[in-house]
Amino acid sequence: MNHLSSTRRHGPTLRRKYGAALASVLLLTCQASAQSLDSASSACRTQPALCARVAGEETVIPQAAQRLAEFGASVTAVAVVLNEKHQQELEQKLTQCANMAREKVLRQHMGGRSPTPAECRETKEFGGRVRTRAMFLGEEMHKVALACAELELGALRPGGFSREPRYRYNTDTRQRELISPEKEEALLEGGCYSELRGTIKPDIVIHAGNPLLPLRVYDFKFPCENKDSVPWCKYKKGPHAGRWQNEVYQEALGVEPKEILPWVGVMP
Repeated sequence: MNHLSSTRRHGPTLRRKYGAALASVLLLTCQASAQSLDSASSACRTQPALCARVAGEETVIPQAAQRLAEFGASVTAVAVVLNEKHQQELEQKLTQCANMAREKVLRQHMGGRSPTPAECRETKEFGGRVRTRAMFLGEEMHKVALACAELELGALRPGGFSREPRYRYNTDTRQRELISPEKEEALLEGGCYSELRGTIKPDIVIHAGNPLLPLRVYDFKFPCENKDSVPWCKYKKGPHAGRWQNEVYQEALGVEPKEILPWVGVMP
């Protein structure tokens, strides 16, 4: 019997075996590299929609990885271990997105020049809302940069990143929960803003197929004036009042977040 006919005959059985083996590799990869506050199993218990069980096994793995495993796909397709070269490449892409976003928005709204400090502080109706010019330009730059990041990372790391994921973190149980975009939108449309009180929403989260197991966390920062550094925001109200944004991110996600500035890149 040749190899091809054997594979056709026993394909489902082989796929199940390979799937179970790959599931174990994926779980070990996530646990070893994520350095998260909770295990993959507890993460899946808090957000079961993200996870699936391999038939006949107790191992829990992300659904995306499970679908790949069923077809015998390579583990690197979704659970790429983030080595130094790969990290440098994705950070370079994110920096390019930040540069492009600032240039594009300033061309559209400032004739290509940087605003003066007085212009940054100016408060009037920008984009249909009364706010400072700095807030308006920063929001527009974020939109462009995030769209660029989604496109670039989608090609560089498919299935291994999330754009603006929203998390709820329980400081007592040290468990985090992922709030789906659909649920977030429903809560906002229903005026249930208190349900999102204390949640966090970083710009970009790099992971190995499960947003609950972060590997890297990035936030774009767009200072209105030309600066080579910018402090993290400090929460003024809510459960995190008086704390720095990066401190809350690190506690909730178990990963030190990094800022990305135009022309500067990833801050150390």
